[in-house]
Amino acid sequence: MTIPAPHDRRLRLGDGRQLGYTEYGVPDGHPVCYCHGFPSSRQEAGLLHQAARIEGIRLIAPDRPGYGLSSDRPGRQIHDWPADLAELTERLGIDRFDLIGVSGGGPYALACLAALPARIGRCTLICPLGPIYLAPVRRTMAPGVRASLSLARRLPRLTNRFYTGPIPALLAARPEVVARLRYRNAAAPDRAVLDRPEVTAALDRTIVDAMRDGAHGARRDLHLYPRPWGFEPDRVDRAITLWHGDTDNTVPVAHAHWYARHLPDCRARILHGEGHYSLPVRHGHGILKGLITVHD
Repeated sequence: MTIPAPHDRRLRLGDGRQLGYTEYGVPDGHPVCYCHGFPSSRQEAGLLHQAARIEGIRLIAPDRPGYGLSSDRPGRQIHDWPADLAELTERLGIDRFDLIGVSGGGPYALACLAALPARIGRCTLICPLGPIYLAPVRRTMAPGVRASLSLARRLPRLTNRFYTGPIPALLAARPEVVARLRYRNAAAPDRAVLDRPEVTAALDRTIVDAMRDGAHGARRDLHLYPRPWGFEPDRVDRAITLWHGDTDNTVPVAHAHWYARHLPDCRARILHGEGHYSLPVRHGHGILKGLITVHD
């Protein structure tokens, strides 16, 4: 797997904020926007670069506010993201595009589907985070994650202090700390992929990039995920294809089952023996091919 250096760009939005983004795949290809995970950045989409090139896709990956190259937006909500994505694509001269949401980018992709039905063609979710503001979904998360979510809900000031202290700088300077935690919590399929130096290096770069100016984006996302998202996922009445591995220890496959039950038009593909990282790395080509060939 070869992941090129990102061709970073910045766009000044109408409200004066900077929106950072990069592109992978084919410059004049079929436009697909990528909603990155948590905590991560636009560089995460580089894992799909080769697959995007093969499928003739122009993969456009912006940073959410407070991540990477994008200005922070204090007080932002999940349902604010569609306006940023709409402005970016309009400025790029793109009238209609397809959409991918990965992990913690899943809620943001759904918000875009709800708010921009005329602009978005097809949507694929990859191991998407479910509505963890609902207790049954939240209980499927690992104990340590549930504890973090509980702190974020009940003691937001403590969480803010953690993410505004020296921790973000440490993570940016020592991404191997996150890499060790990632590996320790990973299932066997994920460990097999994480043993590949180019994959771990790419994931490490996303952490460094996400924390380059602090952890404003991560702090805000941790505040938003366990609270109502500002829209009802089960009312997003659009055709969605969902991919999830049944050995995912990061976002349990129970989240995919929730979406399959509650989204009006969801085609779920549960892959046996795949995890959170192995799924996009091993099946990226099939995922992108399915996205652009599925019927509207």
